[in-house]
Amino acid sequence: MKQYVVKTDHLTKSYHGSTALRDVSLTMAPGKIYGLIGQNGAGKTTLMRLLAGLSFPQSGSIELFGHQGERALQQERKRMGCMIEHPGFVPYLTAKENLKYHRMVRGIPNPEIEDELLELVGLSDTGKKKVKNFSLGMKQRLGIAIALVGSPELLILDEPTNGLDPLGVVEVRNLVKRLCEERHMTVLISSHNLPELYQTVTNYIIIHHGEIKQTLTQEELEAACQHHIVIHCDQPEKLAGVLETQLNTTKYKVMPDKSIKLFDYLNDTDMVAKRIFENGIVATKLSVEGDTLENYFLSVIGGNRNA
Repeated sequence: MKQYVVKTDHLTKSYHGSTALRDVSLTMAPGKIYGLIGQNGAGKTTLMRLLAGLSFPQSGSIELFGHQGERALQQERKRMGCMIEHPGFVPYLTAKENLKYHRMVRGIPNPEIEDELLELVGLSDTGKKKVKNFSLGMKQRLGIAIALVGSPELLILDEPTNGLDPLGVVEVRNLVKRLCEERHMTVLISSHNLPELYQTVTNYIIIHHGEIKQTLTQEELEAACQHHIVIHCDQPEKLAGVLETQLNTTKYKVMPDKSIKLFDYLNDTDMVAKRIFENGIVATKLSVEGDTLENYFLSVIGGNRNA
């Protein structure tokens, strides 16, 4: 039986009569980076808060590392690290003092992790500077370091690149990927920066109005968004033969509706049309199609009217 780091079943949460999450059922496997995509108010932070135990559902269940029930969840959450909404630091302490505070609160004996984490997130040169005087980007970095104090197996990051300059965004991206690859850490990360998520995550969870609209892997997204020539014709079997023998390509796929997606010759559609005509095949449609991540996201949640 497959083990999941996170499993939710019909999770529902309301605030003041307004439903923030509705029947959310999802699974998260070990060693994956999950990108949580949704607009403001879609339910991203609510879901993260429920997983972290900062809020409680009206109905449904949460399972962490194969365990459920409040007593068991409380124990399993020691294996989590979170930065949700705002980093949890003490403003009048330095970065290292903040890490020491969180290390001691969690009962972690080895002080050497403080310098290791400061180096990891690029704050090793902040010295005696108080956190209240940090830039927004520096505070985000410290929040990530605090989330990593207990060497978690599950890391939850809510908009971790908020306020970071382009170099900082790249550094956080590389850090998250390294944690996943080297420590087999599972990461749940939300962001409004869809192109950035595309370069970071392995799996996507699309949420809209509190409901999970779609979950898919990076490979599935690339297949859905990959640019291609769509061909509808009266003889798809013959066209497949023409593609292989005359255009020397096997980069095509016959779809259930008998249309063909051609992933080759994107810049030479006239030549493709000419070969189709020369072989007596009647093409009723020939067009280049494919989406960006943003367009695909909009199509899943219902188009631009929801943007």
